[in-house]
Amino acid sequence: MKVTTERLPESQVRLEIAAEPEESAQAVEKAYRKISRDIMIPGFRKGKVPRHMLERLVGREVWVEEANKNLIDDLYRKALQQEELVPVGDPELELVAAEPLEFKVTVPVYPTVDPGDYASVRVEPVDASVDEAKIDEVIEQLRLNQSPWVDPAEPRTPKDGDQVTVDIHIKEGDEDFQPPVEDAVFVLGESSLIDELRQAIDGLKVDESATVDITFPEEGEGAPADRRRGKTLSYTVTLKELKERDLLPLDDDFAKTYAQADSFEALRERTRGNLHAERTGEARTGAINQIVDTIAEGASVEIPQAMIDDAVAEEVARLRQRLSYSGVPLEAYLRRAEQTEDQLREDLRPNVIKRLRNSLILRQIAEREGIEVADADLEAEIENLIADMPGRDEAREVYRTSDYLRSTLRNDLYDRRLTDRLIEIATDGRGAVVNGWTPPPVEETSEATTEEAESVTAEATTEADVAAETSDAGTETPPAETTTDESEASG
Repeated sequence: MKVTTERLPESQVRLEIAAEPEESAQAVEKAYRKISRDIMIPGFRKGKVPRHMLERLVGREVWVEEANKNLIDDLYRKALQQEELVPVGDPELELVAAEPLEFKVTVPVYPTVDPGDYASVRVEPVDASVDEAKIDEVIEQLRLNQSPWVDPAEPRTPKDGDQVTVDIHIKEGDEDFQPPVEDAVFVLGESSLIDELRQAIDGLKVDESATVDITFPEEGEGAPADRRRGKTLSYTVTLKELKERDLLPLDDDFAKTYAQADSFEALRERTRGNLHAERTGEARTGAINQIVDTIAEGASVEIPQAMIDDAVAEEVARLRQRLSYSGVPLEAYLRRAEQTEDQLREDLRPNVIKRLRNSLILRQIAEREGIEVADADLEAEIENLIADMPGRDEAREVYRTSDYLRSTLRNDLYDRRLTDRLIEIATDGRGAVVNGWTPPPVEETSEATTEEAESVTAEATTEADVAAETSDAGTETPPAETTTDESEASG
């Protein structure tokens, strides 16, 4: 076999493969024996028809074609192995000569990646200290979420922080633009409302109505499929109910009742710890993203289209699965967005290419830096994870028998080692975070009974859940109890 290799753009390779005359002759002979066993001619036993008679009857090209089917596949695989190529898509075949066999194959291959001078990339560590004002903000949001809604002492118009219940009727000319929305609930200043609609609500008392015309631009923010674009719509809003918060006092009782903390100071400490941990994680993630983006700018890699197409297909499949959890078919999602699946794929493509490119670059850096996870490393990580579990033997068996869990854990450990190494290089060993959060020491529980240990674990879980809720309160907006059609009232 003779092989000539030509590198093409987009990580494709053209292989010109020529079989040796002896290879072709052997393949033809093998094909002849196979075909002759299936042909019957009166006066001859099966498989005993003279070769010259078969050539006249069926033509030599029949078994040459049969021979080349197998020989092409065999020589192609040998050529890939000889040239150390990893195909990532289907090859395109061009037959040059049938006997002796000669053909060309164009195939997308795993790309050659040059990560550039990644060791010269530098980032500055981020201070992860927590501002006391942020703690106050999170606790205040928890208070807002938990404080009851009550009627104002005197009739008045709405203001920021109030909860309003409204009916909204939208018309385009003399026709209804959509079915009327009844009993829509918004929290002013927290729920998203069109500015003009918000101003109209601000001037109402309960049982009063107002009408306002709103013109929407042809272009601008919002989904391309927004039906309001370029239209002037008439909004009639009726204020049906107005509530204000009866703010709870921030004291020890509040901490015990709504956060399961021993005291208000304990609630502040737990909130501080959660915010510090979150801030530390965000700072580390930010540093990694900055490092990877900078490395990618100096890297060189051509990704074959077949590889991109496969990655886009996987992304669409993941979206389909996520939608299915809510009982929404992908087709319904696309209809609402007024988009075809091909358009969706094109929208996804830029981000998919970026992620794929970064992944290939990082994999090459990992190879150069010797990042790997041996079985012993995996077992040590499992032991570390189950160290404080009451049922360690049962947990160990779960990890031992679950390929999915072991694969996920191995990937997590691999990513952690790689990102740790990138941070070490980019910060000259200083780390991505200054004043970072560190987990509190774990108390010794070696003499605890199984029942006691399970109780401790359950308490810790409850504490963690409440702490997470407290921390998240600083970033969440209380949901407006609205239907899908009420989106026409939002900005």
